[in-house]
Amino acid sequence: MTKHTSINIARMRYRLEFGKYDDTTGEINPNTGEKISSFLPLYTLWAGKWSISQAELLSLAGAGIKDAVVFFIRHNPNITSDFTIRFEDNDYKIDSIKYDDGLSANSFDLVTCHREVTKHG
Repeated sequence: MTKHTSINIARMRYRLEFGKYDDTTGEINPNTGEKISSFLPLYTLWAGKWSISQAELLSLAGAGIKDAVVFFIRHNPNITSDFTIRFEDNDYKIDSIKYDDGLSANSFDLVTCHREVTKHG
């Protein structure tokens, strides 16, 4: 796998919550009759923002992904694209994860995601 030698751990100043939505409250929305789900954080990790190249931006745009952001985190095989990321009161859908090999103390994963916008109406 790729080593991300240009990563500066001093830039890891963001706390990301990795979790899933679940309807464990048992509450029902009186307007729609649907169960109300809430975000349940499972992992909280330090992260930094990774710069996206023009070629990567074009590739993401071709896949229909707008407003993409890439975070780098310490290598963690438990993090998968099934998780939702909560960052600064916004939810982000994970589009891809570029896992490092995890064989050294300087192993990092790159998590590409985009902000999810809740549409009403």
